[in-house]
Amino acid sequence: MNTLSKHPSHGFSLIEVVIVVVIIGILATIAVPKFADASSGRRLSAASKVIQADIEIVKKRARATSKPHTIKFYPDQEFYVVVEGTDVARENIVLYRDLSIEPYSLEINRTNLGSGQVSIITPFGDVSPGFTVQIRDQGTDVNVVVSGVASTGDAITDSAPDGDTLIIELDAGGLGIKFRL
Repeated sequence: MNTLSKHPSHGFSLIEVVIVVVIIGILATIAVPKFADASSGRRLSAASKVIQADIEIVKKRARATSKPHTIKFYPDQEFYVVVEGTDVARENIVLYRDLSIEPYSLEINRTNLGSGQVSIITPFGDVSPGFTVQIRDQGTDVNVVVSGVASTGDAITDSAPDGDTLIIELDAGGLGIKFRL
């Protein structure tokens, strides 16, 4: 008398369960890094957009207040500040952005602004000098390029050599515009 034939099997064998678990493990090892890269890319993209948006807001603010604004980067501490005027002091801060905290969790790798890490936004809304900020997330770098005028600032000089003639020279990024009044 055969008892196995009277009761059919209604479950999975151990070998079937092991094969399914191995397949799921292989798929997970392929998919998880892709999702991690996607979230890194989203953070880098969001930070790039927020830096550019901050610059545009400050340009509008400089034009509205007719005052220069200074943006100073602190790459070692992963943040930047914008101050009204050229004196980078706590009481002049109008914007503070820390990229090391959520939702960004990034680092400011470097800028091309030199040792001062400063760029001026003129009362006309011009960035002087233009600069590049490199932000990094898990070894992936993105450069945020902010275009600006070529010089380190607009120099305005005046003189009256002929007595009645006033010459005003405005060096707006090397354009060399002269007015005679």
